[in-house]
Amino acid sequence: MEKQKQKRATKTSSTPSENNQVANWFQQDLTRRSATKRIGKGMAWAAGLGIVGLTGYKIFSDDDAEVSQDSLELQKKEGWNIGATDRKLNFDPTFTSATASVAEADWKAYLDPNKLIAAYQPASATWQPYFVPTLIQSLAQSSLREQIKPVKTTLMEQTYDQATALKELLSQSANANESLIVSDMDGMYSLALGAAMADFAHIVPDFDNWPHPLGVVRSHETLGAMVYYAKEIEDKKAKLQDKAPAVLLLDNQRLNEYKDEENQFDNRYLAKIPSAADLKQRGITSLLYVVKDDKRKEEMDDLNDEFVELEKQGISTRFLRLSEFKPGDDTVAAGTTPATTTGTTTTTRHHYYYGGSPMYHWWFYNHYYYSPHPYAYTSYGGTRYNYSRPTTAWPSQPPTYRPVSRPTVFSGTRVGGTSGIGRNRPSGFGRTSVRMSSSGQVTGVRSGRSGSYGRSGGGWFGG
Repeated sequence: MEKQKQKRATKTSSTPSENNQVANWFQQDLTRRSATKRIGKGMAWAAGLGIVGLTGYKIFSDDDAEVSQDSLELQKKEGWNIGATDRKLNFDPTFTSATASVAEADWKAYLDPNKLIAAYQPASATWQPYFVPTLIQSLAQSSLREQIKPVKTTLMEQTYDQATALKELLSQSANANESLIVSDMDGMYSLALGAAMADFAHIVPDFDNWPHPLGVVRSHETLGAMVYYAKEIEDKKAKLQDKAPAVLLLDNQRLNEYKDEENQFDNRYLAKIPSAADLKQRGITSLLYVVKDDKRKEEMDDLNDEFVELEKQGISTRFLRLSEFKPGDDTVAAGTTPATTTGTTTTTRHHYYYGGSPMYHWWFYNHYYYSPHPYAYTSYGGTRYNYSRPTTAWPSQPPTYRPVSRPTVFSGTRVGGTSGIGRNRPSGFGRTSVRMSSSGQVTGVRSGRSGSYGRSGGGWFGG
């Protein structure tokens, strides 16, 4: 007699007494690894009791294959919120209510992915190959557009003001366009830096994933910041010369820890950095790696091989903590940066200086590889001050940094010995386990690598 194939289900519907019997069985101490096997036995047991009329659940066949798929490709095929269609994006409740960084700008217009891409695509053909529009392209899905909103925080404002001070120094450098600036902070802060510098440098976003309600990377907040700064960046980039410097924007959340929990979706990804040959072709001789503060002591793991290779190929790399820019005693002159007004209360914005004072500001040139014009200047209290190298000593030790090869999960993952675009990812990184029928249809999504399978079309099993 041919052996019957067992079927598995995730939800049942029956009479009250039958529900009690089934509930008692399900109250056993189930582990995630044995859940699938026991559910199969439970269905056979329930059938023996004559339980019928099961509705609203997904049946998995023993013939369904378990496969690991690239998470981004899975989202593109099955929907951005696959496995969690009943979940909403969770924005930090402490975020400031915002619309756009430019007064009266229509932020909703930038929910159109084509318009948002146009706002962020570099005006220079030199840097267009490194623009990654992946995150913006997710807005093509209407159910995602409905949940995205502008994002602004007080730390974004602080980052904007610090970046404005950095721009002041770089704009007075004779060789600023010989250096690539890489901003590797929380995506929201990188965008604030980009907005502050957009009238000085070509802004090149490198956000290569899609949001997900259970995403390891909270890229929906980065996308909200993109919407917030879109009009400002679009207006500023129209003033740029083709030979202007470039700023590559990264999100340091891209390597967030994946704990294999049931309520996580692995939407992590790798940064894409131009190779030494590509940089030299563009006249770049150095790289300035910008981080938020001294909590980060070295480049992120996926950049270690890249930066070591750049050094070997003659591209010098320096490490800049944006926290080295501190507020002075003077307030920002009117019109320098957008004021924040809520009702009748206006937030005071301070001028930031390298070292916290105009007396130290010039030391930036001594610590990095930028050559100042013969007379550098700054503004203090609304007055412009010209000065050469100060006699006042730097108040603390300047940052020392040199990329050194170290073992990481990304070590040796370059394709064909090259760096930059086209790198391999470690096994299991940015991937999701699914069950797939013989016809190629996804029938279940695993909630965590060792969790149970749930319906692909609605709700996260165990979530």
